[in-house]
Amino acid sequence: MSQARAELSVPAPVRVAARRGSPGGARPFGQLDRLIARQFLQLFVGTLGGVVLLYLTVDFADGAGSFWGRAWGKAALELYWNKAAVVAYQLAPAALIIAAALLATLLARRGELTALFALGVRPWRLAAPVAAVTAVLAVVVFQLGERVVIGADARAEEIQVKRFNRWGDWATYHAGASWLRGENGRIYHLGPKRDGGWEPATVLEIAAPFRLARRIDARRLEPAGPGRWRLLDVVETRYALSAEPGGIVAEVRAEVLEEHFPETAAALELRSGRPRQLSWRQLLEQAERRAHLGQPVREWELALWERAAHPATVLPAALAGLGLILWRARRRRRLPLAGAVALGIGLSMGLWAVSVIVHAASLSGGLPTWSAGLAPPLFACAVAAFTFWRA
Repeated sequence: MSQARAELSVPAPVRVAARRGSPGGARPFGQLDRLIARQFLQLFVGTLGGVVLLYLTVDFADGAGSFWGRAWGKAALELYWNKAAVVAYQLAPAALIIAAALLATLLARRGELTALFALGVRPWRLAAPVAAVTAVLAVVVFQLGERVVIGADARAEEIQVKRFNRWGDWATYHAGASWLRGENGRIYHLGPKRDGGWEPATVLEIAAPFRLARRIDARRLEPAGPGRWRLLDVVETRYALSAEPGGIVAEVRAEVLEEHFPETAAALELRSGRPRQLSWRQLLEQAERRAHLGQPVREWELALWERAAHPATVLPAALAGLGLILWRARRRRRLPLAGAVALGIGLSMGLWAVSVIVHAASLSGGLPTWSAGLAPPLFACAVAAFTFWRA
């Protein structure tokens, strides 16, 4: 009798979908899955749009004093258009958590969840369409990051620096010179790259055990063919050992000097910009090249792990938000929509805290870089497994 009352209290589409298929639940990819998937997707789009709009509004109000000059409105519109793509990418896991929590709450408030449980539908069965939609969204999030977000992030930073004079730590990732370790004890100090060469340039040659044997200072260093380099306006200094104090120092000046160095131009080229503004392929290339040239590489390796972890987190994050509400529904605690949003925000803050703490520890060297990639999805998986087990 109670099962019949529960069944009759829900809309007809859910009753029909739940009756079809196996006794323990609805037919896979049937009407029930389509209903849940469609409503979950609608909630996700609405939630993501709301949180992105809220963030951009607050950010605009906070930085409105720095917008000035002619046609600043057009520049600000382009700035926030690019920021919207970046924020949507970053807040996608949080929006999925809140959307999943709202979905379960709506099903419970309308009595549909009670009827489905009475018909033998398991909580994991309800999670199947949510997981399917989220798996597709994970691929979309990764592609969005590779094709849109990295360019939008770089463009937004460029507008802030060049148009509104908001520099931040821009110079840290766009330094004009860099020290590079070459072959055979050779060290390069290269200025900004211009027209295929570097201006200025210094080449140090170190002899065993650790002695400066030669120094070349040039206005410009440029490739002159395979294994050959041309230096312009050169001051060449050679240092040799002798019985006299200070050794022997010989200095030669020349307008053009050609040398045979084994390094190629591509091997000496380091991309400027933040690691998060590089594509996956460029991150791999730059991490390997920086390690070979003796440059700091930890931040680039960390960006690689976090790039892989971000789309991997969205699936367990959505299941964690859904499981949290299903667990409460099993305990017969009816939750208002505001409460579901609060729980979703709380879970999102927990996920964010784990990400920030592990990122800081990995960047400082306290933890290996791979921990920043594994910690967020593992935390979401643990919450999802616990809540569904209790449900």
